[in-house]
Amino acid sequence: MGRFVCPSLPDEPILMRLRSGTPVFVLTSCLSLLVSVPVAAQSRAAPVDTSGVGDGPFARMEMLYERTIFNVDVLQLDLEFGPETTATFSELVGEQGYDGEVADQVAEAAMASRDVLVRSRFLRDVSLDQFLDGMRDNLRNAREQGLLSSEEEATITRESREQYAVLDGRGIREGETMWYRIRGDSLHVAFETADGEILVEERPVGPSRRMAVLGGYLAEGSDFREKLVRSLFEGD
Repeated sequence: MGRFVCPSLPDEPILMRLRSGTPVFVLTSCLSLLVSVPVAAQSRAAPVDTSGVGDGPFARMEMLYERTIFNVDVLQLDLEFGPETTATFSELVGEQGYDGEVADQVAEAAMASRDVLVRSRFLRDVSLDQFLDGMRDNLRNAREQGLLSSEEEATITRESREQYAVLDGRGIREGETMWYRIRGDSLHVAFETADGEILVEERPVGPSRRMAVLGGYLAEGSDFREKLVRSLFEGD
C-alpha cells in the first residue's frame, strides 16, 4: 500500500467528544480520508522487533478508531500476526464473506496468538488521563469476560499509571505511536514520539500482560473487536 496524500479539502472543523466528561476536540474532514500504512513499512526502524509477522493476506488486522456520532477518526490501530496464527486465520476465513460465528473463532484465535505486533498511532492529541481511562476500560472488559483476574486488572492498572507518569501534563500528541511486541508471554512496550524519541519502554512478562493487550482489543464487548475482525475478511 502506498503513501496516502490528502487532497485539498475545505478546512471545516468537526466537533467531537471522546467520552462523557472529556474535552471536545476539533478535527478537519481530511482525517476521515486517511489510509493506513503497514506496520512494517515505516520510514525509520521501529523501536520493537517487527520481524516474523505480517506476511500474507491473513496476517493483518487494522482499523480507524472512532468515538463519536460524527465518525471522526482518532486512532489508527494495526495488529500483525505470526505464521501460525496467520495459517489459522486462512483456514477459518478462506474466501467467504463476513460470518458472525466464524468471526468469533477468529477473535479467539487472535487472542491466543503468541506472536503479535501491535501499533497504535494517534491522530489527535490525547491527555494522559484520557489514555489511561481508555486502557482501564479495556482491562475492565477483559476481566468481565474472564480473561483477567481482579488482581491482575488492579496490578496492571496501577503499574500503567506509574509507567506513563512521564506523559503527565504533556499527554499524547498527534502522530505519536504506542508499540506492543508480543512473543510468547513476554511483552515489549515502547511509546514513540513523532520524531522518534522513546519516552516509555517496558518489558513486562506473564500471560496477563499479553492478554491485557489482546483481550483489551479483541474480547467480546470491546470497541475494537468487530472492526478488527472484519478487516481480516475484507483483506487489502
